[in-house]
Amino acid sequence: MKLTTIIEGSSGKPILLKCSVPDTIVHEGVLVMVHGFKGFMDWGHFPQVAAAFLEAGIPVVQFNFSHNGTNPEHPVDFVDLEAFGQNNYSRELYDLGKVLDAVEQLELLTEAGVNTRNITLLGHSRGGGISILKAAKDARVTKLISWAAVYAFGAFFGTDVLEQWKEEGVIYSFNARTQQEMPLYYQLYEDVLNNAANIDILSAAASISKPWQIVHGTNDSTVPFSTAQELAAACGSAELIAVEGGNHTFGGKHPWPEEHLPEQSKDIVAAAISFVKAVS
Repeated sequence: MKLTTIIEGSSGKPILLKCSVPDTIVHEGVLVMVHGFKGFMDWGHFPQVAAAFLEAGIPVVQFNFSHNGTNPEHPVDFVDLEAFGQNNYSRELYDLGKVLDAVEQLELLTEAGVNTRNITLLGHSRGGGISILKAAKDARVTKLISWAAVYAFGAFFGTDVLEQWKEEGVIYSFNARTQQEMPLYYQLYEDVLNNAANIDILSAAASISKPWQIVHGTNDSTVPFSTAQELAAACGSAELIAVEGGNHTFGGKHPWPEEHLPEQSKDIVAAAISFVKAVS
């Protein structure tokens, strides 16, 4: 059973949400997948990841952040670069909260007997950082899986970039796949400055006592493996899985032309399924 719907996100912009329930439910809770920067719920091999969870009897919710640059009519294309430029970490944290609120109320889940207050978050990259923040403070999140998660927001901006950014009001992130220059307005960094306590990932990591599986590739050139080690050290009780030779997307790319998972992803998906099903 599947449901696609739209809920209201940050600044009233729409969040496209997709809920899937397996014919036979093995896990009473629900998995919520959280995409990363320049991503969307159907990026690359993420549909195959979701399908693997469903096959294992785990209900799945996927969504697009309200300001990720897509819209409900074009869910895999960056057609709204103005929204992309106005995105920030606080917006994404707000959006994720609205998604969890919606999950609690989805009839497709409640009528199937799913415990909608037993949520596992699976976040990739920047979505992993957002998921860590949410897991630290939201009791509805009972388990956390982070794939190639960042450990800090704003840590990648050098002094020279910040000066230019503040002066000009915008910098651009080139998307090699789409050949788009994607704007990042200075408000993104202002969000880091103005909401530092609310978006402190390492501090949030240190407060997490619920089960947490940290997964990171040793050859990740986007977010170094040492990031995962810092997160694991901050938490103390998290399980750290090193994917030897793994890259930032665990072998995936967009579009992903195969029906099967990338080789790098097979083991981590299996590990995630076992982690979700395990009795805490």
